[in-house]
Amino acid sequence: MATLDIRGVTKVYGTQPVLHGVDISIRDGEFLVLVGPSGCGKSTLLRMIAGLESITGGDIEIGAKRVNDLPPRDRNIAMVFQDYALYPHKTVAENIGFSLKVRRTEAAEIERRVQDAAQILQIDHLLERRPGQLSGGQRQRVAMGRAIVRDPQLFLFDEPLSNLDAQLRAEMRLEIKKLHQRLKNTIVYVTHDQVEAMTLADRIAVMRAGHVEQLGSPDEIYNQPVTKFVAGFTGSPPMNFAACTVGDNGRSIQLEGGTALAVPDTLIAKLASLAGRQATFGIRPEHLSRANMGGVAAKVILTEPLGAETLALVKVGSAEFTGRFDPEQRLTAGQDLALGLNMARMHLFDRDSGAALI
Repeated sequence: MATLDIRGVTKVYGTQPVLHGVDISIRDGEFLVLVGPSGCGKSTLLRMIAGLESITGGDIEIGAKRVNDLPPRDRNIAMVFQDYALYPHKTVAENIGFSLKVRRTEAAEIERRVQDAAQILQIDHLLERRPGQLSGGQRQRVAMGRAIVRDPQLFLFDEPLSNLDAQLRAEMRLEIKKLHQRLKNTIVYVTHDQVEAMTLADRIAVMRAGHVEQLGSPDEIYNQPVTKFVAGFTGSPPMNFAACTVGDNGRSIQLEGGTALAVPDTLIAKLASLAGRQATFGIRPEHLSRANMGGVAAKVILTEPLGAETLALVKVGSAEFTGRFDPEQRLTAGQDLALGLNMARMHLFDRDSGAALI
């Protein structure tokens, strides 16, 4: 196991900057997830940690050792790729143990490590099969086994579940989490799937256009987003947004279209200094409800029954919000609705920069 320190790391391809001074310190045994949209630089950063990409500027230290100029084989890392990269003509056991064979490890030691890894991953009954005889989830376990036998300081995962169907992804998320709890290795995991990030990570680095937009625990990222981008990227469905103005000395939020939302007493002092300011109002779907009394006038636009819950798109003035509702309420398109909003859980963002105001 090892710490990982990324200090002021930049990457430029020709004249095109890709990473802009990334700073992340990862604790020994921590599970860090790099998440963000395609093109944000997360995979490039992972490949730089692995030594597969050169560093334009800054430093990377693994276990307090600067590795900028070290080749991948000397960094004591193991990487699990998206496409598994298994040898089709070799058995599962041969695939798992291949890196040890290349290093001329004794045959008995290779067999012991392969058996241990296979038991951890519950594929010990598949050791004599070849990759073509395996399911996608089994192939991913083999790729993970190949990483485990090396006993690395650092595990790197590059979108390892993106080729699997939804059910297998859920199963493999559990397997990876169990693996981390058992081995307690330091892990850096890249994904564009915010569900993977939220369920797996000790901490999440949300990346955007080569910058780390926010670094924090899943709870911090979800409940205390520092920008509108982070707020909208996490959550499924994502946070609702609407243009607004702070009114009545911080006592109300005036949505475009004329709807006024009362601000709870606990937030009035924070909003008083923003009175008259144009901003972006944000609220998550789970903080909307059907009001028994009071509420604001809304109309149901469409519904998405999901069994345990119903998602409904509702219109409030000129704004449209998605909410989570009890299926027993049987909402239907075109229905008028008294909508309750838990304003104690509201968010407010600067209209131009997207920075969180409260």
